[in-house]
Amino acid sequence: MKKNLLLFFLMIVGMCFSQSIKDLHGKWSGADERNKKGNFTFFSDGYAALEFEGLVIDGRNFVIPSGPNEGKIGKVKYSVDFSEKPYKVKLIAQYNNQEGKLEENKFLNGLIEFVGEDELLFYLDFENENLTTIDPLSPNTISLHRDFSFKDERKVD
Repeated sequence: MKKNLLLFFLMIVGMCFSQSIKDLHGKWSGADERNKKGNFTFFSDGYAALEFEGLVIDGRNFVIPSGPNEGKIGKVKYSVDFSEKPYKVKLIAQYNNQEGKLEENKFLNGLIEFVGEDELLFYLDFENENLTTIDPLSPNTISLHRDFSFKDERKVD
């Protein structure tokens, strides 16, 4: 489940023609290789949100459910390098440590490639292989479709 959760987060970070970060902003949905559905929302302020099989992570403010940081308030930010295709994506977890100091940990790298204006491939690099191409048949690659962008007048929940 952890792998699938990270997979969904990283799959939403890019497009493939002359894209910019604005092209990524919005809500994207898809399914993994086992047809488990989820969605990512990339906000213009650099935060990302995720929903997967009942698990909801509000990237701006969520309670870490398990592990050494259990119970702490966490945030999830993203960054994308649009200098060459496929675009490199990083998901970064943030939380305040015991002293109240902000800690940051890169927890997942990936690649994104826009297949069209409203579709992208998202490769989640769980093994830290630092690949330079996306294999669409890889179990770590997910196809995401845009539900809406923040250019739309629809309200984001």
